[in-house]
Amino acid sequence: MHSGEAYDFSMFEERANRQLREEPAAAAKNNMLTMPEDSSQKQAKVRLHKHPVRAAACCAGLAMMLVVLSTFVYGQVQLSELAVEISNANSTLSEQQSLYTQLRMQNDARQSLTTIETEAKQKLGMRKIDSSQMETVEMNSSDKAQVLQKTSGGFLTQLWNRICDLLS
Repeated sequence: MHSGEAYDFSMFEERANRQLREEPAAAAKNNMLTMPEDSSQKQAKVRLHKHPVRAAACCAGLAMMLVVLSTFVYGQVQLSELAVEISNANSTLSEQQSLYTQLRMQNDARQSLTTIETEAKQKLGMRKIDSSQMETVEMNSSDKAQVLQKTSGGFLTQLWNRICDLLS
C-alpha cells in the first residue's frame, strides 16, 4: 500500500523561519517555561493534605488485603498439617489391618479341627469312638407317650379364646 505521493516539507519550514525572524525574543521566551515558586510549594502542601479520607480508605484497603492474605496463608498451613495427619492415620490404619489379618490367621490355625483333634489325643488321651464303646438300649414296645389337651369348658370359653387369639 505504498503510494508514490511526496510531501513538500519546505512549506512548513518557511512559516517556522518567518516566525523566528519576526519575533526572535518571543521565540526564546517561549522555549522556557517558568513556574512560580510560591504556587508550587502551596500545591505540594495542598496535595499532601487534600484527601485524608481517601488516604485512610487506601490504608484500610491495604490492611484488609493483608488480613485476607494472612488468612489464606494460615488456611493453607492448616490444610497441609491436616494432610500430614491424614497420611499418618492412613499408614497406622494399614498397619493395624495387617496385624489384624495376621492375628486372625493365627487364631484360625489354632482352632482348626486337626489341631483340636491332635491336642485331644496328645494332652487329654482321648480317642475316636469304636464299636466296643457302644451300648444298645432296648425299650418295651408297649410303652407309649401321649400328650393330652385340656377340653374346653364350654361355648363361651371357646369364644373368649378365639377373641384373645385374634387380638394377639
